[in-house]
Amino acid sequence: MRPVSIYTPTMPGPLPTLEWLHICDYAFRDEQGKLCMIGLFDSLHSVNLPGRLPIFSVAIGLTDGNGSYQVGLRIEAPGGTAVDLQLPPVQLADRRAKARAVIRLASLPFEEFGTYTFRLILEGKPVDAPVHLLEHLQLQGGGPEVPGVRGPGLPPPPDFPQG
Repeated sequence: MRPVSIYTPTMPGPLPTLEWLHICDYAFRDEQGKLCMIGLFDSLHSVNLPGRLPIFSVAIGLTDGNGSYQVGLRIEAPGGTAVDLQLPPVQLADRRAKARAVIRLASLPFEEFGTYTFRLILEGKPVDAPVHLLEHLQLQGGGPEVPGVRGPGLPPPPDFPQG
């Protein structure tokens, strides 16, 4: 009797769930390994184009996967153009594991006013939700002297009263 070879194609594991995606001034891990995000924002004010932030961070949280996953970040401009950034793979040991990643971006030009969409790419496919929307607004009359704005190209202060 000849040995029979049984071929069973491997089924890809489940794609992880994107829990959140945030934009902030700075994100880092503290001494205990906790992810810290400072200065979350959803708008950018510029006098002229292109608008720029000297540096900012995109933080993501993934769970509910098992294995190594290729990830990227897509930044979609208001006019429809997109920039795809390839990131290092994310590893999840089991379905209960959580992965936290930070992408630090410097001097990214915001060439248009309007809404920019920051979207995770997982295994080559854009994730529908959650996404982070960043409003790039034109600052009228420009400059640091405008009340409530810290200057061109910077996010506004928090929406609660300063005291």
